[in-house]
Amino acid sequence: MEELAKHIPNIPIDRGYWFVRTNSGEYYDHFVHDGFIGIGWNQIELKHLHDHRPLEDIVREKYKNENRPKYVANQIKAFCHDIKKGDVVLIPSNKSAYIHFGIIQDETPYEENIPIEIEDMDEHSEWFFEYEGVCPYRKRRKVKWIKVVRRDHLDPQLYRLIYSQHTISKADGYAEYIDKALFDFYIKGDKCHFILHVRKKDHIKAHHFISFMSDLFALADSHFDDEIDIKINVQSPGAIELIGYIPAIIMIAVALVGIIGGRVKFFGIEFDTPGIVGRLLEWQKLKQQGQTQEGVNEPTDEQKERLIMNAENLEIQLPGQLQKSLQAYVESLSKQTSLPVEAKDEKKEE
Repeated sequence: MEELAKHIPNIPIDRGYWFVRTNSGEYYDHFVHDGFIGIGWNQIELKHLHDHRPLEDIVREKYKNENRPKYVANQIKAFCHDIKKGDVVLIPSNKSAYIHFGIIQDETPYEENIPIEIEDMDEHSEWFFEYEGVCPYRKRRKVKWIKVVRRDHLDPQLYRLIYSQHTISKADGYAEYIDKALFDFYIKGDKCHFILHVRKKDHIKAHHFISFMSDLFALADSHFDDEIDIKINVQSPGAIELIGYIPAIIMIAVALVGIIGGRVKFFGIEFDTPGIVGRLLEWQKLKQQGQTQEGVNEPTDEQKERLIMNAENLEIQLPGQLQKSLQAYVESLSKQTSLPVEAKDEKKEE
């Protein structure tokens, strides 16, 4: 399963997370369209960050009416120095109806070539039409936007972060919720995370849930020493998250897809179990010559039927990322297995 693991998103353990405001959504579209985030206080230029004087003193000098020079200095330093390439950044739309997620692309900030004074449009009406709707912030960071999510589809634990009034907020404390918003099947450190979506909107019956979880854990091979952690948020709808030793979680995921994949839908489309998992297991048999797939206990027919029935009762939706990872894995296997055949044919032609 090492090859399959290569196709699962692997989140760096030291990744940083940030929430950056968009001036009440005013610059949200510009940030998204042009792939950047920015911060104001234009009179503080990047060169001032290398000045021998404390940045707080420079802020006090440039903005004589600023009541919080230390706060401003810290926000600018966070934007320019603390945010690193590869960090995740979140920005809110108007009224925080949508949250965009992106990855920082540059090592250091850059300055956009716009007039420093543009940050105060009220005093420079001659620029209004030229720069209307344009973000006036000169200090910027390049961002690759990867996902947008409606606020009401996010984990409620993120709401406190979203409603923070700071220009920039360090969000490392919300990492697990941000990771789950980005991926529903991923690796971080030495653990694999597998999230089943429970789409049932009515009351969930206890015997359906308990029976499903019992049979789900039975899929894991008993020789895995590491325990599997579980986080449950089934508030109709909700999620079941399994966290554990990478091979164990992958085995559970593949086995579960093999059993209920054809009966459960990904975003309204039935998952083609015979097409993907069938080829996966067939290839494994060719490699292992009849050996059972390591790490997976073959469930009984009764267990399979219970899993299918309870998955339907709970309206379980398998992770969308799992489908993508399996598809990429099977495609890589197809390339590997086709190469010897092609080489053999070429040799015959010679």
